[in-house]
Amino acid sequence: MARYLTPWRISLLCLITVYTDGVVPNSSAIHVLSFLTAGLFPLDPADKQWQSHYLPSIDELEEVLSHHESSIPGRTLWDLFLRKLWSLDSLDALEEFMNDVLPSLLSKTREQLIQERDSGLAPEEEGMRLSRSSPLGAFVRRACLEYTRLQFHDSVALWTGFVKYRLPTYHMWARRNPSDEQSPVDINLTMNGLDTSSYLSQVVYGDFEQEVQDDGMVSVKDAERLVEFQVGELQRLGGRVPDEMRTQLKHIMTSESSVPILMYYLEYLDAWKAGDYTSAFDNLHRYFDYTMHSNLDRSAYQFALLNLAIIQADFECFSEAISAVQEAVAIARESHDMNCLNFCMSWLYHFGKAFPEQMREVQNSGMLGNEKEGLAFLKAKSKETDMWSLLSTTLVSEAKLEMQQAIG
Repeated sequence: MARYLTPWRISLLCLITVYTDGVVPNSSAIHVLSFLTAGLFPLDPADKQWQSHYLPSIDELEEVLSHHESSIPGRTLWDLFLRKLWSLDSLDALEEFMNDVLPSLLSKTREQLIQERDSGLAPEEEGMRLSRSSPLGAFVRRACLEYTRLQFHDSVALWTGFVKYRLPTYHMWARRNPSDEQSPVDINLTMNGLDTSSYLSQVVYGDFEQEVQDDGMVSVKDAERLVEFQVGELQRLGGRVPDEMRTQLKHIMTSESSVPILMYYLEYLDAWKAGDYTSAFDNLHRYFDYTMHSNLDRSAYQFALLNLAIIQADFECFSEAISAVQEAVAIARESHDMNCLNFCMSWLYHFGKAFPEQMREVQNSGMLGNEKEGLAFLKAKSKETDMWSLLSTTLVSEAKLEMQQAIG
């Protein structure tokens, strides 16, 4: 599994070069930019077509671009995209594209402008340039950086995956560009009088008769996006992981690369909803062990205790749950982690409303104060930390308390 660059990301970079060439009309610019940004940002649960934005196939790119005319008469954006796609006719062309063409799309830094001025160079007539801090500019910069990090065999694997990714469009491109002699695989094969059935082609590119859709298509970044999306869905809607999604996640779990750490948290949520206490407990420990080991989050320990308290309470281990959340509150106060402290206090408040008998020891200790003081604390701290969802639930609880006291 690749780290970041995949064939479909190379195709997005080609689409960005088409956009910066200034051939996209204003009426089509929004559609093109929407498609590009949907493929770069985290998956949106509100997006009904999130699957096509997760790993867009060449057919989905055609569906988006073929209906929009370009600024060149008689040519659609799909035609210009194919021309850019097939201009990468060898690994050397891909190397030049990543190291020379893409960096030239970015606006020059202040240091570069000063250096050119001091050297007496005349300012260039720049076309459309991407801001380095814009979403597209950040994507181009990271793609260039990730390509420089690739070992030679990884860059070859990226190129062979890209060849197979764009292969279905060869006849469409050749029909629109009959004067150009282009090999469906590599221009070097044509120059040496070889075809796809030659021994050299079989060694480098494999058998094109066997369609392999997954070669280099999924990167570690894509796996993380998918797992983050599914975790958000389970937290938002509850329920179990769908069978179709489970198949994709199983493919990620059985790949040769390292599994995204968040995958264990997803397994924890799925086992929790299934009522499998042992698996949920095991995956929760595994997730936070990896998180703290990799120093991804300094607040992992207190959040681990909070999650442990939640699962213990759900499986009716109330004393263990209270003990875990008390320790989480103590560590959150010591480390000044207001987010975790707010969540802990909110959970304790609602737990006390649901199981008042189990909360007598905590209430006697004075951790929460009285009910009104606890709500006042949550309301003040949620405003300070901009936790608006917590503030809304606190206001609802405060309204319920006022109604109870008014009726009483």
